[in-house]
Amino acid sequence: MTQICEDKLLIFNLLLLMSVVACEMKEILTFTAHERGKVEIRCPYESKYEEHNKYLCRGKCPRLFKEKVVESGSAAQDERFSLTDDKTAHIFTVTITDLRTEDQGKYWCGIEINRKLDDLTQIHLEIVHVSRVSGVTGKHLNILCHSGSDWKNDVKFICKESDPSFCEKSAIKASSEKNSNGRFSLSDNTSAGVFTVTITDLTERDSGIYWCGAVHRGQGHKIKWISVTDLNISTGTSERVLSNPTKPSHHTSKPVTANTATSRPNVTSSSSSSPSVLLLFSSSTDAVSPKPQPGMMDSDAQSV
Repeated sequence: MTQICEDKLLIFNLLLLMSVVACEMKEILTFTAHERGKVEIRCPYESKYEEHNKYLCRGKCPRLFKEKVVESGSAAQDERFSLTDDKTAHIFTVTITDLRTEDQGKYWCGIEINRKLDDLTQIHLEIVHVSRVSGVTGKHLNILCHSGSDWKNDVKFICKESDPSFCEKSAIKASSEKNSNGRFSLSDNTSAGVFTVTITDLTERDSGIYWCGAVHRGQGHKIKWISVTDLNISTGTSERVLSNPTKPSHHTSKPVTANTATSRPNVTSSSSSSPSVLLLFSSSTDAVSPKPQPGMMDSDAQSV
């Protein structure tokens, strides 16, 4: 009888070890979003699990007493979380709205298989602080992106999208040979670890969310999201315009530090003009264009 119990305990421990190893071998999925925005965490699964219960678990997600923030078939306690299951595509999606800094951290996409073993995929959710800045139509504006010394030789870019995953799919890459196009230009101060994106002849259509990013060679051309700017362009006089009518108007926003890794942009404005275009580019003379990301276009510019 004692031997049977020991055998069962050994089998249980082996199953538990196998489940831990399986989780560790799976790729960690990373999702990036900005404060007060939303994120869609997409969790693919095998077709055999179509009818199984799905959930999103937060933290260490132990075998027992999991912190399930949302699961299929029941409403989440926090109404910001919701779950939908596409059984045709075999992907369940957890949407989180009105994001906060405390939402950042480790999660797990989970599928209930039996009481002792679930299929888990680790998720890392990164929440980036947003700097809110404003400008006036007809002026120009500089967005400062603090990339740091680790990225000095890599391709820098800016993308206008609320969800950065769309930047990766639809963004336009440009080589280091071209650092301007239309109303958008980029200059890279590699020694200071800062690159500046200038937008001239501002229009109200330029309002929106802008992501500063860099493509780090040597890591599979992985994109690093550096900072986020929520830009609001209005007509007429801005509250931030200096009162002296004999000098050019200037708009500024104090740099904001979101975390220990990045700093937020600041902006200034005056006047200029040229066509409306948004692009990705680097002005580093030694930078090399990255390999295209999946779905990235090879054209030189995109209208905003």
